[in-house]
Amino acid sequence: MQVWGLVGRSPFPPSSFGKAREGSRRIPTADARLLRKAGIIEDASSTITGGWIIPFSVVEEKTTGLRRRWIAWPRDKNRDDPYEANAPLLHISRYLPPVMAEAVSCLDLKASFFQVSLPRETRHLFRCRVEDGTLVELTRLPMGYKASPEILQIITSAIAGMTTVVHPLWAAPPSVRVDVWIDNIRIAGSKSDVTLWEAQVLRNADGRHATMGEDRESGATQYTFLGVQFDHTHRAVSLSDKFVRSVRAMPALNSLTIAEMEVMASLFLYAAAILGTRLCQYYFFIKAVRRRLSALNRGIVLETSPANVPPSAVGLGERLRHTIENNRKRIIKPTERASAAIITDASLHGWGAVFIPDSGEVKIAGGKWERKPFLIMQAEARAVRLALSAFSAILPSTMDVWVDNTSLQGAANKGSSKSHAMTWELQRIYEFLDSRGIQATFAYVRSAENPADGISRGRVFTLRNLRRGAARSCGWRTPKSPTS
Repeated sequence: MQVWGLVGRSPFPPSSFGKAREGSRRIPTADARLLRKAGIIEDASSTITGGWIIPFSVVEEKTTGLRRRWIAWPRDKNRDDPYEANAPLLHISRYLPPVMAEAVSCLDLKASFFQVSLPRETRHLFRCRVEDGTLVELTRLPMGYKASPEILQIITSAIAGMTTVVHPLWAAPPSVRVDVWIDNIRIAGSKSDVTLWEAQVLRNADGRHATMGEDRESGATQYTFLGVQFDHTHRAVSLSDKFVRSVRAMPALNSLTIAEMEVMASLFLYAAAILGTRLCQYYFFIKAVRRRLSALNRGIVLETSPANVPPSAVGLGERLRHTIENNRKRIIKPTERASAAIITDASLHGWGAVFIPDSGEVKIAGGKWERKPFLIMQAEARAVRLALSAFSAILPSTMDVWVDNTSLQGAANKGSSKSHAMTWELQRIYEFLDSRGIQATFAYVRSAENPADGISRGRVFTLRNLRRGAARSCGWRTPKSPTS
């Protein structure tokens, strides 16, 4: 809980207390009246002001209609606090498999940030004025402070019974899967187990005087979570209607500012991960976005500067937008145990691969490069492509692909790479796998444990390295005998 220590840290040295520049924005009198009544602000204490907030409101679309959300932005504190986000939020793809469960319950904390009281000794760091000049300070955790999401994630995780924050005695049972995203909770499993743990979560919240939202889903098979529409009956996921509307409402790519382009690209990549869209074919669009954001980070352009995305990249981006707007349901397949492993390696000399099926009967392949690749990660990807082709007649429907290059492993699991050469190889790998309905998971093997290492260098293959890899962390079974 070290993050709580930041809340009481002033963004200004003690000698400058009271001298900090006050923002021009003030809370409208009518809003201040409501915030006082809710106990969110109070008259400032006699302690010297240690920090200011910038108050403003945004309008959000909820299932019940439009809702105005009040934001308190402590700009100076956000800028100066030595904080790096540590909330354990995973890639969206990790939240999709629970669609295979029988049912879920979804809950959320109502007005979540405002349910967390600020310690009295920290409130002088979060001050502003009402329109009539009255000096007030926050009494609750501000939405707008950069450490607030992590604090709320910890609190919500405790209420939900996450094993990462509570004693095993109070944790959720292994019969359910619990996901927490800031102030949202999802419980997945059998309907009876789900509703049973949901009742416990509600008791946990009540015991901590936390108010849960009224719009909760109990034992549901169709619902929206994190912008994803889940359909447990058909084991399918798609984008929520709200998400699709937000994409359709965005201006054309050739008329955006850099800030707008960044928002759009982020939404596109998020949607692609949900829909299972391969990003290789959109490489030049992603590259163009990266270049403009790099120029922004180096101070060459401003957030308000035109995006100036090249026409060819605009075309790719609009094609990706069209795919997202079509919003075709994606069927999530059960994760089957891999029934084979391919281990590959590449060197300046050539490539090598070892294929180990369930039977343990090893097959090997490899050779010199006909055309040498420019980059080692390109070579590693090409080795995978050539290995798949060499073993194409005997590949199973599920398998593990082991590589000793983390760049390739990350790019393969993510679906894109910064390198065009690697992206070209990845696209051919995906086309091969998709055309045969093969599910492949890419994993990392240390070079010292890679049995294909010698093959790629033209050396004679032996079982010694293969057995060493099997005996350590790699997980493939001890083989019988190799054939080529």
